[in-house]
Amino acid sequence: MGKPLVSQFQKRFGDRITAVYADKPRTVVDQQVQGETLAKAVTQVIAGILKREPTQEELLGLVDISESHSRRKS
Repeated sequence: MGKPLVSQFQKRFGDRITAVYADKPRTVVDQQVQGETLAKAVTQVIAGILKREPTQEELLGLVDISESHSRRKS
């Protein structure tokens, strides 16, 4: 991150978020579990923003969700 991004991040989150790095490399299984956990978390965050389940294209970043409106079920 460049300096402007770091300062914006600090202004917004301050001391509430800290990054913790592992002392030793993870096993393949640990990497897979962490990847699955992160994927679920990202999906839940995007679903919360959109107020609906995101499509595969939205999760992959193929569709711009910044101006997306939630779909209404009929």
